[in-house]
Amino acid sequence: MRLNFLKSPTFFIAAPVIIGVCLLQMFPFSGFERLEWMTYDWRVRLAHEYPVGNVNDATNLGLVEISDNTIAAVNNGSVGFKYGLYWPREVYARAVHELSSQGAKAVAFDVLFPELRGGDPLVSLPDGTTISSDRYFARQIKESGDVILGADQDLLPARMFRTNAWRVANISVQRDGDGVLRRARAYQDYRLWHPFIEQIAYEWGLNLSKTIIETNQITFARQIKGETIVFPLDESGEIATTNLTHHPPPGVPDKFAPFTPYRAWSMGIVLAARELGLDLEHPEFKPGSVILHGTGGLTRTIPVNADGYSYIDWSLALNDPRLAQGSLEELLRWNIDRSKGMEVTNYWTNKLLVIGSTATGSELADVGATALQSSTFNVTEYLNVANSVITGRFIQQTPLPVNLLLIVLAGGSSAWITWVVRRPGTGPLLMLGFAVAYVTVAVDLFFRYRLWAPIILPMGCAGTIAMWVLTHRVRVEQMERKRVKQLFSRLVSPDVVNEVLAASTLTLGGVRREITVYFADIRGFTELTDITQAHATEHIERNKLSPVEAEAYYDAQARETLGTISLYLGTIADIVKHRKGLLDKYIGDCVMAFWGAPLGNPQHAADAVRAAIDAQQALAELNAARAAQNRRLEEENLSRQRLGLVPHPLLPLLSMGTGINTGLATVGYMGSETHLLNYTAFGREVNLASRLEGVSGHGRIIIGEATYDALKRDDPKLAALCLEWPPRTVKGFRKPVRIYEVLWRVEGGLPPPPEENTEVRVIKPTPPTGAVTT
Repeated sequence: MRLNFLKSPTFFIAAPVIIGVCLLQMFPFSGFERLEWMTYDWRVRLAHEYPVGNVNDATNLGLVEISDNTIAAVNNGSVGFKYGLYWPREVYARAVHELSSQGAKAVAFDVLFPELRGGDPLVSLPDGTTISSDRYFARQIKESGDVILGADQDLLPARMFRTNAWRVANISVQRDGDGVLRRARAYQDYRLWHPFIEQIAYEWGLNLSKTIIETNQITFARQIKGETIVFPLDESGEIATTNLTHHPPPGVPDKFAPFTPYRAWSMGIVLAARELGLDLEHPEFKPGSVILHGTGGLTRTIPVNADGYSYIDWSLALNDPRLAQGSLEELLRWNIDRSKGMEVTNYWTNKLLVIGSTATGSELADVGATALQSSTFNVTEYLNVANSVITGRFIQQTPLPVNLLLIVLAGGSSAWITWVVRRPGTGPLLMLGFAVAYVTVAVDLFFRYRLWAPIILPMGCAGTIAMWVLTHRVRVEQMERKRVKQLFSRLVSPDVVNEVLAASTLTLGGVRREITVYFADIRGFTELTDITQAHATEHIERNKLSPVEAEAYYDAQARETLGTISLYLGTIADIVKHRKGLLDKYIGDCVMAFWGAPLGNPQHAADAVRAAIDAQQALAELNAARAAQNRRLEEENLSRQRLGLVPHPLLPLLSMGTGINTGLATVGYMGSETHLLNYTAFGREVNLASRLEGVSGHGRIIIGEATYDALKRDDPKLAALCLEWPPRTVKGFRKPVRIYEVLWRVEGGLPPPPEENTEVRVIKPTPPTGAVTT
């Protein structure tokens, strides 16, 4: 049984599919990655909606909202002072003072304070003195001892704030390619610039984010004009002040490091570290994880990818009842009440809270899509990260070997089912059941253990194999039908093929239809064969070839001759089919086609004439290309003759005469019902088209009067290209017929009337072969 499967077409279909999908898993493609992200979002929302087991989330996380109401309250003065949107730091300082008074365990700002503001109003202290708003904020930060300030990309808090805060945390947001926030970076490394560098940056307008540090120098870029400033570095990477033209202020040592590396952990991790006593100064790094150690042997292993990102366990929504929530204006009012000696409820005692924006109508808006909600406030990221670290519950992705094994199992199961079950309805039902079972298990693993197993590639592999196997079976069942169609399509127009295949039976018989018949004859082919035969005989006799060698040479010449005529006839046939004509038959070096049957075509005359024009132009281009090649061959033959070598044969150049006529004819199947049928046309008008081809000469298109009348009716522009010639008497017709030539190319003057003689003038080339020209 196993060996039979390994020899079956199902195995040879399944094996490359499984290998290809495994390669996609090893080298992810963005399209499949985005689909997998969608299944992750779906699982996150299901897990939030239908929690499984005992979900022990943190109970002391909170959010202080800076909302539209907060902005309005500060603006109208209902919180004790009145300011516009760009608040002085006093506003935040009073919030910090109130939270500290209530015994908050940690206060994290999802707000940036990258610079000092010298123009803010002074703050009056209880002793009657005044202090700048920034210094008042810095003092409150220091006195609180639990404030965490945010840093984003290259924006660190101002030195005054940073040195007084408990921690600086990274609050940069990195969304996935589809704009959804799913991951958080564990940490971000920053540079704490030396005060002297900060001074120079302020005075000279340096963009410190574009600094280039090399082994022997450091290059600063100015924000204007693209200028740079270069400071040399010594072997230890320090700047010597003696080498500077800009003298440093007193207190700066002779040598100093331009910056100090600083690692800012994710704000959520910093909040959890405050709660668990995790040591952020001495992390342990292992492939795929960051390990933080705490007091009492406590550890937290945070899974991260190669770039330091980990997927967020989105368990807490903005209005989650497990979150303590309040507003900044409420804190400010409580602070006023406390200053007046009034009793205030200590709502934020022992809470780990984030102060962040939930405003919607101002520059404070910070909204985006997350895996949990299509639109929510980004401040919830830090609360979910903190909750994940506190509870020790992280999103774990199945490792690559497991993912590959799942693909092999899913693909192998699909192949086995489709190979064993051959009933049309049973196989798909079993495949559907297998897919439902796989997805159910994957969702359950996520619910219970936050284990993220892939769905898209394993199921895609299984579905692709099932689809290809079923397709293969359908193809096998229809193979004979397709083979007949392919062979038949090489002989006649696809329209006839479709009619034949659509008919239940084929019977002899015909109907009268108005059609346009087209005959095209390759001029000079007969003489070409005679010349080729003569040259071949001469070559054999001159070189005294043996009978076997002679036969082989004749065969080679025959193949070359047949290739030439096939090239010309094939060009004509392709154009006829492109113009929706029915290619009836090849008659030696002549092509017969017609328009108007079996499918109706009211413009059949115009289509036939345009096909004739296209064919003449195509043959002219073909001859031009072959003539250019002949010129190259002639040049090469001169060299070959000097060396005593046989010259290359020149390519024959052939022309074409065309006859077209329109009228009623009998069309239908002709032949033997038991052997061979041919869909063709015959009658007087068909014979006239053949006779017009006989008088067309070289490179001409001759049409009958009925065809010309149809052009005047259906396509006047095409009729304007026609030139009437004197009536002609043609074989089989007693009265002279009116004929017209379609001028398909621009020439100087009018050409002479077409002649009956269709012989060609042959210019004999250098032996052994030659070119036929007109």
